[in-house]
Amino acid sequence: MSDSEDDLSDSMSTIHSMIEKLSHESKVIYSKALKINALVEHPEIDVWTEEFQLDERAYAWAKKHLVPRKTTMWQIHRTLLESAKKDKRISRGHNVRLLQEEADIMELPADEPISVWQVLGKLPRFFL
Repeated sequence: MSDSEDDLSDSMSTIHSMIEKLSHESKVIYSKALKINALVEHPEIDVWTEEFQLDERAYAWAKKHLVPRKTTMWQIHRTLLESAKKDKRISRGHNVRLLQEEADIMELPADEPISVWQVLGKLPRFFL
C-alpha cells in the first residue's frame, strides 16, 4: 500500500471510531431522556429513589457498608458496585463475583462470575 492509501485507511478508521462513539453517546442521552420523561409523567413509580426497609438478612451487610436500614435501591446498587470495584470483582464482560454475604442475600452463587443483569434483578431481595 502507498502512503496515501495508509493515510486514507487511518482516516476512515478514525471516522468509524468517532461515529461509533457518537452513536453510543446518543443512545445514552436518549435513555436518560426517557427516564426523565417517565419521572416527570409518573413520579410515583420511581423505585430507584423510593426508600424501603431492608430485610433482616441484609442488616449485617448494610452495617458493614454504612447503609441505613431504610434506604433506596439506588443506594444498594451503588454500594454493591463500589465494593465490587474496590475488591476488583468486576470483569470486562459485565460479570461480577459476589461475596458470600451478598450472594446469600440475593440467593445467587458466590465467587463465580455472574451477569450484572442477574444481580440487578435480585436487588429487591435486600428489602422486605
